[in-house]
Amino acid sequence: MADPFDRSGFGPNGNENKDEISSQDSGNSNGTIWEGDTYHYSRTPYGYGGEYGSGGSGSGGPGNNPPRKKRHILRNVLIGVLACLAVSAGSIAGFTALINNGTIQLKSSSGAPAAFTIVKNSSSSTPPTTNTTVTTSDLTLQQVAKKVVPSVVCIQSYSNSRGSIEDYFRSGSTEKNSGVTPIGEGSGIIATSDGYIVTNAHVVEGASTLKAVLSNGKTYEAKLIGSDSVTDLALVKINASGLTAAEFGSSGDLQVADTVMAIGNPGGLEFNSSVTVGYVSALNRSITNSDTGYTMKCIQTDAAINPGNSGGALVNMRGQVVGINSSKIVATGYEGLGFAIPIDTAQPIVSELKAYGYVKNRAVLGVMGDYLDALTARFNGINVTGFFISQINSSNVTAAGIQKGDIITAIDGKTVTSRTVITAAVAAKKPGETVTLSIARVSTGQTFTASVKLSQATGKS
Repeated sequence: MADPFDRSGFGPNGNENKDEISSQDSGNSNGTIWEGDTYHYSRTPYGYGGEYGSGGSGSGGPGNNPPRKKRHILRNVLIGVLACLAVSAGSIAGFTALINNGTIQLKSSSGAPAAFTIVKNSSSSTPPTTNTTVTTSDLTLQQVAKKVVPSVVCIQSYSNSRGSIEDYFRSGSTEKNSGVTPIGEGSGIIATSDGYIVTNAHVVEGASTLKAVLSNGKTYEAKLIGSDSVTDLALVKINASGLTAAEFGSSGDLQVADTVMAIGNPGGLEFNSSVTVGYVSALNRSITNSDTGYTMKCIQTDAAINPGNSGGALVNMRGQVVGINSSKIVATGYEGLGFAIPIDTAQPIVSELKAYGYVKNRAVLGVMGDYLDALTARFNGINVTGFFISQINSSNVTAAGIQKGDIITAIDGKTVTSRTVITAAVAAKKPGETVTLSIARVSTGQTFTASVKLSQATGKS
């Protein structure tokens, strides 16, 4: 049984906008992967998961085939690796730890001013600071909908094409045309009253022209400010003022079983401003983009999310946007599994898109894999722990003599005791800087150190 994920954009003729593909047989489930334009369960024969960077079009390391027995051990190790986690984005890592109680309006790691502010709620474990405004009471479901619906728009994407409906009526003939063809519809969130709108990158992907339709029916041409394929976030701008901007609440305040509301345009404009209600099913669910290897920890919800909801709002009961709806599982046998990008993760990315049009100074190591703990290592006859490399995506890594199957035991002299050790080390550096890795090669028993130049992932399509 296939387990496809749906990135809930909506394409023409009632079809999803490149939103569904199948994974391997369900017996090999190992992680949640975004394959091209779609999230789905990863079911690879080696079962590898998260990525530490996406810098370039790499492949595996140099070829010497290990002994047959060693290949068997490597396969067992990879099968034993279960979790997915990303540590590649220096502009995101550690952001949550920087949040203080009250209004959050921080700069990104590159110095870009915050594109929007986030309100920290007084229900968090940190006592309120002085001179900050916090919200304390929940609204009714009706009050939440009334507050947020005006801040959610429909995004319509068009591409240059011959024979479009618009061109037919413009020229009276399809023989002479240079019009546009609709390629998809999604949702967006008004971030500022002067027309900045946050959405998903896959909603605007491939578009030559964009339209934004407000909840009251007003239509504007939208300009793409920046799009980040790594995190699936984008920022567009319409020429308007006095808009009803959303209020953003910290996703760090969420708890499992909190009531949330999804607002967007399932099916496109036909069902605009639809509201569904559910719960936070889980926090920190790892969703991996297999094109870039970048993994984000997402909010899982059972609030109904359908094609066209992508880029729409996931809202708490204070009427604050806490997530950006992005994907769902659409396979037979699955129900109520939707995912949203946490707003605390999205803010620094959107801020850089607004300032630069892309994500600046995001260092990535360029390997995929997962942490190999002592128990898993012992089960597979290995006496080394660290980050097990299952895939290499950077020529810099290969040039340093590192191969698939190697284990990173230390980075810059610090022992790798978890994935976060590599996260912190990469996040503290910029593209072009180097890290020193201590490597153990299981196939030969060899150990060595390697200096690797970090790559940059701008997220430009």
